[in-house]
Amino acid sequence: MKYLPALATVLLAAGTLGTGTGFATADPTNDPSQTRYSLVNGCYRIDTPSGPVARAAGPFRMRATTLGEYLLYGRTKEVVDASAGSIHAAKNPSVTAVWKVDGSGATGFTLSNAATKTSTPATFVPDTGCADFPEAQDNATGTPGPSVGADGSIIGTIDAHVHVSAYEFLGGDFHCGRPWHPYGVTYALPDCASDRTGTNGLVADFLDYGGPRASDTAGWPTFRDWPKPSKLSTEGTYWTSIQRSWKAGLRVMTVDLVDNESLCTIMTDRRNPCDDMTSVRTQAADMRALQDYIDAQAGGPGQGFFRIVTDPAQARQVAASGKLAVILGMELSDPMGCGVFLGQPKCGTADVDRWLGELRGLGVSSFFPVHKFDNAFGGTKMDSNTTGLLVNAGNFLQTGTFWNVQPCTGPGHDSPQPSVPIAGDINQLLAKLTGPLLGGAPLPLYPSGTHCNARGLTELGRYLINKMIDQGFLIEIDHLSEATADEVMSIIEARHYPGVLSSHGWDSERTTQRVYAVGGFATPYAGGPAGFVKAWREARAMRRPTGDFGFGFGSDMNGLGGQGAPLGAGVIQYPFTSHDGAVTFDRERWGERTFDIATDGTATYGTYADWLEAVRVLGGPEIMTDVFHGAEVYLRLWSQVRG
Repeated sequence: MKYLPALATVLLAAGTLGTGTGFATADPTNDPSQTRYSLVNGCYRIDTPSGPVARAAGPFRMRATTLGEYLLYGRTKEVVDASAGSIHAAKNPSVTAVWKVDGSGATGFTLSNAATKTSTPATFVPDTGCADFPEAQDNATGTPGPSVGADGSIIGTIDAHVHVSAYEFLGGDFHCGRPWHPYGVTYALPDCASDRTGTNGLVADFLDYGGPRASDTAGWPTFRDWPKPSKLSTEGTYWTSIQRSWKAGLRVMTVDLVDNESLCTIMTDRRNPCDDMTSVRTQAADMRALQDYIDAQAGGPGQGFFRIVTDPAQARQVAASGKLAVILGMELSDPMGCGVFLGQPKCGTADVDRWLGELRGLGVSSFFPVHKFDNAFGGTKMDSNTTGLLVNAGNFLQTGTFWNVQPCTGPGHDSPQPSVPIAGDINQLLAKLTGPLLGGAPLPLYPSGTHCNARGLTELGRYLINKMIDQGFLIEIDHLSEATADEVMSIIEARHYPGVLSSHGWDSERTTQRVYAVGGFATPYAGGPAGFVKAWREARAMRRPTGDFGFGFGSDMNGLGGQGAPLGAGVIQYPFTSHDGAVTFDRERWGERTFDIATDGTATYGTYADWLEAVRVLGGPEIMTDVFHGAEVYLRLWSQVRG
């Protein structure tokens, strides 16, 4: 048998193939239309020159882990594993249970496994009786078509601010769950108990509940205590949820790669380094891996709905085809390594030039010059109240100083800061969290009245803004202190640059008015549908250089921002149909958990389909016209600044 491929020999010796004598050669009438990708989710008997693979366990559901690679999921809900020198069934997948398929039905397939480092010819024969691989259900029936109006404009919505890659931030062991996992939903949406130890758990409890609280951490399949609009430390953007919102009309999405070095350093458990730009590289690669995974589930490269784009022409082509154009943005506390410590910047103009080139290479098209902490470019728009205390403690660690808070001198102001001691459990919890940061320094408390961060745009900040304009980057104005935002907008106005965004409502009304006046694009924080309708009415009244108006939203999901609360009964009715009438929606389902916006709010990204239906009910046809013109207006703006 020395002429047999080595893997077939191993399979035969392990007793996992057919027990008959001789060879069961691959069927010469093999379906020539089969590809290594089209096998996905099919039910097959797998024949090799030595006989069927694991006859007792088969036939197999072909569950893709990425493009061209599969778990062989058997009738007993176990996978075929090739570890420890044998081929055997295993309850839990691992790298040795991933099988690569090469070739095609026309030329012949080969099957290989990294554990054996060998391959064998294989034929995939359609069969019946396969077990279904567990998966979350979007419960949306129908497929969107092309999204182009009679005048050639894109008809679709835009989420200008979401954090699909946030499972990697704060060291990678803080956020529970992830948008996908090669081994499926049970691994992507697990029990959260392991993420609730040490300071990881303290911060999660503070963000989710405002203080220590025991909760049910179970994920798949029960999800008794998460996801919820108020649970900020758990996953909301699982890929089938993104798919549901795409089916409801989402055509453009900005995924902001996100991290915060100082908050990362206080986490007890970390698997990633606390370096913002390292995290950006990791998350950019993750989003392309997610694209590959979705392509794999759809049948091959380019077949999935999730398409990363790097220029406006490419984005328009994707959206026009009816798919989701995904733009990469960046929201960091220390962008480009340009922090500041005791007033001294950690970078210079050469660093800015180098990093802008790398960001373009990574596919990043927009970013925030300042986020959460003061840095070498300017001052931050401060978080409020008790959250502000935690973030201000991080600012102390990052910069060596607390925020320089002064009474506001203009109509705009930053968020109010605590001005009296905070008592009770919150004070004790904050002491635990901020103690390691402050080294015994007292928490900052400020005089009552309006509060503004006195730090404005620096000379290096002016250099950055002008370089972003020169190179056609989209400038995110949110999170800038009022002083910094005023100076940034003055540069933008002087240079007549429309490429400025307020993507989730973290600016003042005055700054939003200036964004619109220069031709920029503003989307409010999504929140509840009623609040969104109010924000739309206010935005429509603001001055713009043209009559062209489109509207969008910034969900900020996974970004430590609360989501829309339960609506209560009677706002929307299930099932409902999409704006184009092509898709019918029932309630989204994750395992045993069903999501109803009346009782669950926007707990998952998929419930933004339900949220959009509530916007239609509350706002009427005029708001839907503007919301479905949002993607078009954004793409026109981007085309202006990128040619």
